[in-house]
Amino acid sequence: MSNQIQQKTILFTIGRAGYPVTRCIHIAKLLASHRILFAAPEKQTAVLRTLDQQGFAPLSYARNADLKKLLIEHEPDMVITDGYDTDIDEGKMYASLVPLTLHFDDFGEGGKAATHVVHSLYREDREPVPSHYVVGPAGFVVPDELEPYANSGLKHAPALPLPHVVVTFADEDVDNLSYRTLRHLLHLQIPLAITVALHSSYRHSRDDLKLMALGRKQTRIVECDDPIQLISESDLVICDASFTPYHVAVIGKPCIVIAEDEKEAQHAFPKEANGFIYLGLGRKLKQSHLQNAVMENILHPNRSVRAIKKQLSLKLHLNNANMQRFIEKIIQEEVREITR
Repeated sequence: MSNQIQQKTILFTIGRAGYPVTRCIHIAKLLASHRILFAAPEKQTAVLRTLDQQGFAPLSYARNADLKKLLIEHEPDMVITDGYDTDIDEGKMYASLVPLTLHFDDFGEGGKAATHVVHSLYREDREPVPSHYVVGPAGFVVPDELEPYANSGLKHAPALPLPHVVVTFADEDVDNLSYRTLRHLLHLQIPLAITVALHSSYRHSRDDLKLMALGRKQTRIVECDDPIQLISESDLVICDASFTPYHVAVIGKPCIVIAEDEKEAQHAFPKEANGFIYLGLGRKLKQSHLQNAVMENILHPNRSVRAIKKQLSLKLHLNNANMQRFIEKIIQEEVREITR
């Protein structure tokens, strides 16, 4: 069979900015032998802007009816969704128009109508999942900018004379855990270097944080949508319970995880078994619990080394090759005929 016959049209639909668009862009590069299209809702301007900057000329749509028209017009052989939960009507629409559908981190009812669903933000509950669901760390795709730092954690030589703590919470940081975490850290009576990385969509007062940081040397507030380099330079990371722990585990760093909301609190990956200290829901966080976790890392470096080894034992840096094989296999073996 020639390569031309095997080539398929793959349409990515992306529901939010951040890691989902990064993952889809990287998967598109892995599948570059196929015809690639991108689409996103009109209101997702950050997604559309990112795709445009990457040279993908994305399609936009206002409603599901418009998305349906795009599917009919472009006749993709496969749709890959990321960054949102589909409802059952949307799932059935995809299934009726597209031979193959792959949904990433879709916890909606629409996933039940998909050909495959991949949950990298998998949950603690042990309820049986349908056979077409793939659940676990294998769904994390390592972006280009992270690859040079893979497995570098144990080789890290401290860049600062003091233990360097990097605080990074994703996106809007709705409950302002950046502020709460910094306040708790500044009450520790030990010398630390602290960097708080704020996402461009951080919704709270930056001046409040900067004013608090003025009272302590070696404490800084930075704007950073991509904290990979900061994480690589850290001695300890304090972060959300979404995708950031995966970035940490690729590098290998002692890491304290605080959930930004109830949805994140259900995520099973950033727990002790995988080399993380998990402190639960941020708005219920006690100062003493965070301070004790920080002190434990600083005073017991052997524990930190064991945590890093647990993270690196997951071999997340191999995920991309495995994901490429997985998708290519289902493209070639499972594409079914659709009566259009």
